[in-house]
Amino acid sequence: MTKLLIVKTKEFDISEIISMEMDIENSQFIFPNSKEEHLYLIKDDNIEHLLLKSEENEIIGFAILAGLKNRNGDIEFRRIVIKHKDKGFGRVAIKSIKEYSFIKLNCHRLWLDVLKSNKRAVYLYKSEGFKKEGALSKFALTEKKNASLLIYSMLKSAYKDE
Repeated sequence: MTKLLIVKTKEFDISEIISMEMDIENSQFIFPNSKEEHLYLIKDDNIEHLLLKSEENEIIGFAILAGLKNRNGDIEFRRIVIKHKDKGFGRVAIKSIKEYSFIKLNCHRLWLDVLKSNKRAVYLYKSEGFKKEGALSKFALTEKKNASLLIYSMLKSAYKDE
């Protein structure tokens, strides 16, 4: 697989999205949304709620981009969830989201936060050219303890140089 199809999420896709979020391999690293929250996100014109599909049209995950109206061209890569792990879908998804953000949405800067404990994601973001900008220590309450978030970003100029 060289590229994923990126399509806007529809209301009837939400049950599958919630199922992906609730999977134990995903739920420990995100703050899952309710059905109502996903419906709101789909309708918000400052957000892109996107399905990631294989060339065979199978849903392999989803992503949420926020801040589309940011006048500085900063887009938050708010969430990515991949259904099947260790198959290379995450890397292909990150590449596809970078292309979508920098080319289609013409953003200047793509940024994200990630739980420090999510070693797989941290490695992937770094290997895909995202640079660490900082950390929020003991910021997020997970499993009744405070966890740290790491902040990463990529500028369009760095994307062009890849």
